[in-house]
Amino acid sequence: MSHPVHPGNTAFVTGGASGIGLGIAQAMLDAGLNVVVADVRADHLDRAREALAPAGERALCIRLNVGDRDDWRRSREIVEERWRKLHILCLNAGVGVLGSMVESEAADWEWSTAVNLGGVLNGVEAFLPHMRGHGEPAHIIATSSMGGLIVANDGGIYSSAKYGVVALMEGLRRDLAGTSVSASVLCPAAVNTNIFDHERMRPEAFNSGITRDEDELNRAEALARNILSHGRSPREVGAMVYEALVANAPYVFTDNGVRPTLVARRDALLASAGAL
Repeated sequence: MSHPVHPGNTAFVTGGASGIGLGIAQAMLDAGLNVVVADVRADHLDRAREALAPAGERALCIRLNVGDRDDWRRSREIVEERWRKLHILCLNAGVGVLGSMVESEAADWEWSTAVNLGGVLNGVEAFLPHMRGHGEPAHIIATSSMGGLIVANDGGIYSSAKYGVVALMEGLRRDLAGTSVSASVLCPAAVNTNIFDHERMRPEAFNSGITRDEDELNRAEALARNILSHGRSPREVGAMVYEALVANAPYVFTDNGVRPTLVARRDALLASAGAL
């Protein structure tokens, strides 16, 4: 099938006002596409409008809560009214909920699942019928993580949702084979983003009622920012996503340094299966 990354086509990017999402949006605009940047944070949307102003009317920033199906319906209506057809759906919004699984609260699981997995499901539900309906080449790519393939340290809550994103996109790609729409999953390693700075904006609906120690929160955020600051830039990842969409690649990785970890996981699984 032909790829959908052509000038004049339209892309929609959730979590698009910062980090990887903004990098993807910039790559799509550079390729001549129209881009809808959707995000829940008004402050990030304001900065994104300024950063993307040179693209003029080809860039549109809108507020979207990926957990709200009514927001998704309104977003589809905006796309259809302004550009008629959506060709690329980048389901990138996510929150970095870390911590001990043993000491976690139900609210931790509910928030992580609602955004990291539910946001992807809602996006597919809102736009897949539209994308199949217009019949032109189209593509859905969702951002999982290396945490969607490997559980690291205190990432069990996060990985539980991100594993689901990998499974969803693998299954969707299989089910869409032979149609005009394809699917891929992005599994970034370290990227210089704010993914773990979201605890302070946790919605009240997902508040466990436990007061988090401010100093501990500051230390955790500083540690995460320091680690991620050594990773890829969002613009680099955006370029990688562009190339993957052109190639219709099933997986997108941002760092070949993850290969030994994937090989170790594969070997451990095969060793256990061989012991049966």
